[in-house]
Amino acid sequence: MKELTKISIVVPVYNSSEVLYELKKQVDNTFADLKLAYQLILVDDCSHDNSWQIIKAIKQADPANIVAVRLAKNFGQHNAIFCGLQYCTGEVTITMDDDLQSPPSEIKHLVNHWQKTGADVVYGISDDYKKSTFRKLASRSAKTATKLTSSAIGEGSSFRLLSSEIVKKFVTHKQYFIFLDELISWYSSNVEFVLVKHEHSKVKKSRYTVSKLFKLYFELIIGYNAAPLKFITFLGLSSSFISFLVGTLFIIKKLFWHVRIGFTGIIVSIAFSAGVILLSIGIIGEHLRRMYNILNAQPQYFVSEVLD
Repeated sequence: MKELTKISIVVPVYNSSEVLYELKKQVDNTFADLKLAYQLILVDDCSHDNSWQIIKAIKQADPANIVAVRLAKNFGQHNAIFCGLQYCTGEVTITMDDDLQSPPSEIKHLVNHWQKTGADVVYGISDDYKKSTFRKLASRSAKTATKLTSSAIGEGSSFRLLSSEIVKKFVTHKQYFIFLDELISWYSSNVEFVLVKHEHSKVKKSRYTVSKLFKLYFELIIGYNAAPLKFITFLGLSSSFISFLVGTLFIIKKLFWHVRIGFTGIIVSIAFSAGVILLSIGIIGEHLRRMYNILNAQPQYFVSEVLD
């Protein structure tokens, strides 16, 4: 069994001022039971409410255990967590959402499983997620897309335990768009799962709108694998083959049946070819834009204020 003296907890915060005090209270109660030291890293992802003021108040009341970080703009959940990993000092790190759907009391299950298995990553999953139908559908589609288009596991949750070894590897990663589950599949295959309790969200309004979910899926598909480029190759070969067959058919009709070839076939062929070309240019352009960001060392986030 691995020895453990201190645990770091990274929580990305966005417009959740009504639950932050309750989050701190539950973390205190959990670690009083575990009899372990903890470090709570609250990363404010440029909230529009008074979350940052409450975080500062929590930091002032318990300066030894709290690290408060405020990002200069909204960079998204995964980038905010990635920022928080830079400040971790515990033997393991817990990542969790700020809405208390995965209560801090369930941390003990992640820790116990890590001590038994020595895994690099332990996901806390549930067989009874208490989410709206839309969120369940969105979550399932995201996991399916991840399985189909990348090497990520495609299962798991934002409630996870990361060993200090894997955290050290993560913080050296330079890609602009961060998707933690994909990084886990890059850096380790020693991943475990454990069942945990799942509660209803304590935040009234979901932070993931349809547009944000679409943007997340788009970034994941374009930014982390070559599937779109392979699709272009397949589309180009298919288009060429179909055009060759159609052209051969027209020539045969002209030579043997003396059929007048009208403008319809020409227009359809041009429109189809133009559509394929524009789609291909668009996908290649998205990949080039990401390469440009990497070459120019565009950071994953900007920190405007830190209280550590």
